[in-house]
Amino acid sequence: MTHVSLWQRVLLGTATLLPCLGVAGVAQASPLFELVGGTTGAGGFNGRVTGADAPSTYFNPALLGYAKKGFTLGVLVLSDQTEITYDGRTGGTVPLAVGDRNILDGEGNPIPNDTVPTDWLERGCRESICTPAFGPRPRAEGRDVGVTRSYTILGLVAPIVDERFVLGLHALIPNGEFTTAQSFYNDEREQFFSNSLHPELYGDRLTATSLAFGAGGRITDELAVGLSFTLSLTNTANAGTYVRDPADYDQLLLATDVKVNTAVSPHLGVVWKPSDRFSLAGSVHSEQKLVIETAFSAALPAGQESDTTRKAVHDFVPWSFGLGSEVGVTDETSFVGGVSYTLWSDYIDRHGQVPGAIYGDDYAWKDTFAFTFGARQHIDTVTAFIDLGYTPSPVPEQTGRSNYVDNDRVSATAGANFEFEAFGLRFRPELQIQGHHLLDRYQKKDDGKLRDEVPDDAVVAATGNPLPGRDGLQTNNPGWPGFSSGGWLYGGAASLTLLY
Repeated sequence: MTHVSLWQRVLLGTATLLPCLGVAGVAQASPLFELVGGTTGAGGFNGRVTGADAPSTYFNPALLGYAKKGFTLGVLVLSDQTEITYDGRTGGTVPLAVGDRNILDGEGNPIPNDTVPTDWLERGCRESICTPAFGPRPRAEGRDVGVTRSYTILGLVAPIVDERFVLGLHALIPNGEFTTAQSFYNDEREQFFSNSLHPELYGDRLTATSLAFGAGGRITDELAVGLSFTLSLTNTANAGTYVRDPADYDQLLLATDVKVNTAVSPHLGVVWKPSDRFSLAGSVHSEQKLVIETAFSAALPAGQESDTTRKAVHDFVPWSFGLGSEVGVTDETSFVGGVSYTLWSDYIDRHGQVPGAIYGDDYAWKDTFAFTFGARQHIDTVTAFIDLGYTPSPVPEQTGRSNYVDNDRVSATAGANFEFEAFGLRFRPELQIQGHHLLDRYQKKDDGKLRDEVPDDAVVAATGNPLPGRDGLQTNNPGWPGFSSGGWLYGGAASLTLLY
């Protein structure tokens, strides 16, 4: 056998990692890892505790010290069948007269123009009345449903100094749309856009390229530690405009300046394994996010100029802490369990808002404990596993303005792999399946906690007469008077690992 020096190992590992890291320039934080768990090896939903393989790079890099060296290529398919059902509206209509913009409140002030007649949302406003025309935005029709996505799985485990220093890489790369980032409002402001509700933690959050890279290893025969990273990006776009005709944006002049700043989010892992039948593992994952800052400036022919900045936050994953253990009852059979604590109270939504700060303390998100439990079976070169998981929703009851759609989740996954030799090489094929049930949840609005978009003392400016339809609640909040959510996410993965 040819002897490979330490420096040769370092160069080989670096040369192997760099081509894979080429996708890191467009990777960002993603909840996808957290949802699907380890898609290769036997980590499953307990990847923070067991299943030493390429996904350990993200879940617990200390496990890399126990992983077999190899390169993995595979595919993951995930079907998003989340559902949102809306209660029928039985009132609350914003009158058509509001569209004339000549309505005053009881003190003689024009009412805010951040609402439109409900009829415009459902049917639009034709050009003979609105110039240019206002397109319809029917409630509940602005969301894609039943979307199935596929991802390429890439994995690498590359020992540099035996089990003492091992490089790892794990990536899930979407096939098709490389990344989508959709910012929507979770209250009545969404009437101007999709006029619909959207799952807060799924949908576009499952489209980002997810990549983790790092290293781990055993510092003693019983103790291993590891450090890995995911990318957190800040995209800054400055858009300067000269508005020649505010009614005809085809004449708009536009200049843009786009920058991307990259930072890394570190993740720590430790594993204590005093015997072949017992291990204890802990992990810490820092905050991850993709931020898009957009600066707008507009100059008008009359000499006026104005500017502002808006921030959108996508793929936000807060700090989390994991602890778990694996116990072998025989040489072939073991049971594993884990708990993770996630600081959802720090959550920032897609418009850079903290829910509790904008909607009140009653609507602040709460920190949660999530639980996993499973079993592993090893027979010769065959390994099989099954895991169950429960993840509670951090979102409180949505009785007021806000419409954060989220549910408690019950999950299950199972998989198996085996090793064989062919053509002088050793391979490990693997299959996995998984399903996630979003437990049904119903949200009923409290009319007294919503924004009344037409005050009860509104009058028509031209006549001073009371505005017809002003009494009671008028709102275009798409979540009013209530909604329910639930559904499934399910899929599977197939992969092949070359154990070199």
